[in-house]
Amino acid sequence: MAGRVAPYILHVFLFLFYLVEEFYRMQYLRPHMSKIPRLKNRSWFLTQWNIMGHTVFFGSCVLADLIEGVLGKKAAGLRKVQDYVLASVLFPMSMIVTVVFWGMYAVDRELIFPAALDKIIPPWVNHVWHTTVVPVLLLEMYLVHHRHPSRQAGLTGAVTVGIVYLIWVLIVAQVGGFWVYPFMAAMSNFQFFLFCCFVAVIGCSFYLLGEFCNKIFWGSMETSRKGKKRA
Repeated sequence: MAGRVAPYILHVFLFLFYLVEEFYRMQYLRPHMSKIPRLKNRSWFLTQWNIMGHTVFFGSCVLADLIEGVLGKKAAGLRKVQDYVLASVLFPMSMIVTVVFWGMYAVDRELIFPAALDKIIPPWVNHVWHTTVVPVLLLEMYLVHHRHPSRQAGLTGAVTVGIVYLIWVLIVAQVGGFWVYPFMAAMSNFQFFLFCCFVAVIGCSFYLLGEFCNKIFWGSMETSRKGKKRA
């Protein structure tokens, strides 16, 4: 029974937590961030895509829990979508957000998160955006068995999202006349190409890492499922 309740509590807590974070951002941070041209629109940033993805994902988990726990009906279709989104989009994206942000921060924070932003964005919000996104997904993967899609389907989804975001960044640079991330302005075209290739490689690696973690957490069930398919 405890094993069933824990995921429900996690889903409700995280869904409400992300709603509170978004309310705080809109109510208290947005007026200050809007004064900085690069921060006027949060949709320019992969971080915001990721946070919104987490909010929708855990909201859908709460919905599926209610359908199954209260109404006694199956939410198989919704669960299948959740499995795919978690494996192909959220986990690789969250890893990229965390690793690239803190990697750049360690090299030269002014290139990714200038010190002046500390006066606007509290540390706890920064960590919600760039740190906790990975641990909460690992906890979700540990508590709930999410079936990974085939590797081809999963990597296709991950790469597609990456290409869509890259196109979005280029559109903002072309139309808005500035780069969303300051360090990109210092790159030559070739360096930018190499950076995109690097992010693509680590993004695919992070997908495989998520697959590996799932096998560590649910190895016996995954093996059993594959055996049934072959039979």
